[in-house]
Amino acid sequence: MLKPLMESKRDWDKEFQEYLNTNKTLAYMMLQKSEEFADHYALTQQVKGEWESITWRDFGEQIKSIAKALLEMDILKPGEMAGIFSANRAEWAIADLGILTTRAVSVPIYATNSVEEAEYIVNDAEIKIIFVGDQDQYDRSKKIIKGNKYLKKIVAMDRDISIEGDDSMYFDQMLDLGRKSTRGDMLETRLKEVNPDDTLTLIYTSGTTGAPKGAIHTHRSFMTGIYPSYSRFPEAGTDTVSLAILPLSHVFERMWSYGCMSAGVRIAYCPDPKQFVDVMSHIKPHFLTSVPRIWEKVYGTIHDGLKTAPPAKQKMFGWATRVGLEVYRNFLAGKKSGIGLKFQHKLADTLVMKKVRQKLGTERCNVYHIGGAAFSSEINEFFQAFGINIVQGYGLTEFFPVCVGFRDTGKPGACGPMIQMCQVRISDEGEIQLKGGMCMSGYHKKDKATKECFTDDGWFKTQDVGVVFVEEKHGDPLTYVRITDRIKDLIITAGGKNISPQQIESMLGEELMIEQFVAIGDGRKFISALVVPSFTMLEDYCKKNGIPFTSHEEVIRDPKIMKLYEDIVAERTKSLGRVEQIKKITLLTEELTQEGGELTPTMKLKRKQINEKYRHLIEEMYKE
Repeated sequence: MLKPLMESKRDWDKEFQEYLNTNKTLAYMMLQKSEEFADHYALTQQVKGEWESITWRDFGEQIKSIAKALLEMDILKPGEMAGIFSANRAEWAIADLGILTTRAVSVPIYATNSVEEAEYIVNDAEIKIIFVGDQDQYDRSKKIIKGNKYLKKIVAMDRDISIEGDDSMYFDQMLDLGRKSTRGDMLETRLKEVNPDDTLTLIYTSGTTGAPKGAIHTHRSFMTGIYPSYSRFPEAGTDTVSLAILPLSHVFERMWSYGCMSAGVRIAYCPDPKQFVDVMSHIKPHFLTSVPRIWEKVYGTIHDGLKTAPPAKQKMFGWATRVGLEVYRNFLAGKKSGIGLKFQHKLADTLVMKKVRQKLGTERCNVYHIGGAAFSSEINEFFQAFGINIVQGYGLTEFFPVCVGFRDTGKPGACGPMIQMCQVRISDEGEIQLKGGMCMSGYHKKDKATKECFTDDGWFKTQDVGVVFVEEKHGDPLTYVRITDRIKDLIITAGGKNISPQQIESMLGEELMIEQFVAIGDGRKFISALVVPSFTMLEDYCKKNGIPFTSHEEVIRDPKIMKLYEDIVAERTKSLGRVEQIKKITLLTEELTQEGGELTPTMKLKRKQINEKYRHLIEEMYKE
């Protein structure tokens, strides 16, 4: 029997102050943890196809070595900036915490950023030294460092990277420099001087509405987010593992990883989401953070595979799904399932659900957090029915986290529950507004933009539209947030109707024949869409149906293919109201990409740029 949560009975301010007094800053805390958990594994990653792990003792030693090397190089003063330009890997965390140990500031740059995007951050943050993960990031950094008045040194994390010049060195050389350093006393002095209000990081916004802005977070703001979050997971410890699949450049993964580390949870790194299924089956994580797209595709793949399965298998899977959903919906409604249904559920779990969990590597799932975009309630319920506890969270680069799901408290279609020490209100316009110590201090060098994102009475304006509701669970009133859209994303038709593009787009998320989908219609008479087919799936479809597939350009002009996609979109969106219905679609030949200017590094749509780039195609859909 699970004990009551009783979150509301605790003195959170007092507890947090004691936590802060003990741990001081994130870097200070992690070095203490490296002694506490010394012989346990801290980090796991693939190196040339083989999985390798390092202990907390080695983790702490390498953090200190990087810190002493930075002192030896005399390249950063307290408060100055260092960059990390890399995909997820152990060296990312080591470099990050090494930088923070010297009281300098760690600034992440998305591994996929172009030279221009990375250079913007280098110049805005005045980055002095940058750690890079692969050859592409090194080459981009070399282009930036030439003549740059801030950037002085590049550190290559991998020996396979080809480097040249006095401005470059390898990560292992830096470790050696730190190990030979006599700056140990200086490092101890820095550690004694640490302050929770030291700047920890600048995290740059994704730039959906203009140039990225660097959100300033202190150790205090991060630790304010971490404390009430990780307090919800007393079962987390050295025998559990979290898979880092979202980029560490993203506030979601970075703060979650810090929280896990503070409890001794081992972090396993997945540098490429395309490796998700293989990595999951090997790691079998208890925790992870992800975006809806991953689980939408898993859901689509499962159901697409069933189409060619024997009828008996299809029938059994359908039965198991219905049983699982009935039990889960009873639970959500506070109803008890009868003995007969419980027996069926146990049988369905043995015959079907357990096998699905094993296939996906989710058999040890405690909670898998999801965020960053709208997530279909139907898909969420399916995974919950199969015993995979996927819960939607909520937060922003500037204010993180707000909602953190745990145990059995998730609600499909809503984010939550909210963490303690965070306040929420809904403005007269329906905007979600927040207040709490996990909020950023402001935007770096952008006082006007900082002022614009707060109300006169100090609440952070999220630009998200939604509602808030409270439900009791395990003796506690828990607060949930339901987001309906982004204020700046809302489509307002020529008839004055407000349409949520994200709601429409989420309906196509698990459709395997569609790679990307963008709802169009702001200021127009009706809603249309740009559709990027999954050309791999489409080629298979064409082969099976005797349709020529010579090129992307040719195949999308085939009337049968256009009819196929019109039917798919119509079927997927048939539950929409009349004014929300997709009246016309246009098929695109190429994916929307970050390099093409249509996506942010976090794969969010840049709607303004998409509308501009494909203006001629959009106008064709609205010709009389």
